[in-house]
Amino acid sequence: MSSFPLHWEEEVQSLDQLPDHCPFSVEEIEQYLWRCHYHWMLDEKPMHYKVQGVVAERTENERRFWLYQVSDETGREWYVVVGAGKSPLEPAMKMRRWMYGKENVLGHTPDRFLRDEIDEQHAADAR
Repeated sequence: MSSFPLHWEEEVQSLDQLPDHCPFSVEEIEQYLWRCHYHWMLDEKPMHYKVQGVVAERTENERRFWLYQVSDETGREWYVVVGAGKSPLEPAMKMRRWMYGKENVLGHTPDRFLRDEIDEQHAADAR
């Protein structure tokens, strides 16, 4: 499975509570994917990604998640998980925002994919 590294921002001044809408624009998500592809998939030519929109959302444990469906120029399906919320390790810190992309090689539905990703984050929090 192809995946891209987490883009994590330190404290974001404008996020003092959970946002109602995604904290990244479609353009920011597309730029993140393009940069990741350029730097991490060296055996492929640089390519653009088409963000098709939010296909799942969930709020849990002072965090909000959005799942974007994306396709690349070769027709592969990707999901980008976008999150906002407090750090479980530093609750006194302000809100943060993050995103990362993964190819949907297993063909999961959006709800299943997002549930699995949130479960992985909870497991990482517990470590």
